[in-house]
Amino acid sequence: GFINYALIGAKRDTIDRMGQSTGQLPLDDAANYGVMIAGFSSLAWTYLVFLIFFYLDREGCKLIYHLKMKPQGAEDSTFCQNLKDWILMWPSLVMYSMVSYWAILKVAWYGKKVCGHDPSSKEGLKGAQQISEDSADASTAVGDVSEASRA
Repeated sequence: GFINYALIGAKRDTIDRMGQSTGQLPLDDAANYGVMIAGFSSLAWTYLVFLIFFYLDREGCKLIYHLKMKPQGAEDSTFCQNLKDWILMWPSLVMYSMVSYWAILKVAWYGKKVCGHDPSSKEGLKGAQQISEDSADASTAVGDVSEASRA
């Protein structure tokens, strides 16, 4: 939406040149403004949905306090913090999407050899299993020592 409005002249020239080279008719001004309005409305809907999520989060905090699951105020955030998070929600989602698309393009270009996540690899899981077994042995040994000291 913002880009369509800011670059309307450059966009119109580019579309005209592409239309002439491909033999397609360019969109008229009404259609361009329709696309711009659709962009703005989708941005508005996104912000509205996330405003509802922020409201549900606030109500969920009230429920947590009422059920005494956490002490009063433990999950509270200030109005300014919520406003900042709400405003920066859209750029954060755009950046997250760009990182995801970059990863997909990287896999498409280079193949499976760029895929890797050491903690979830077979060797990483075997190492984690060994660590958990070692810690279980250590806790058993500590329990044996504490029982011996009581006797």
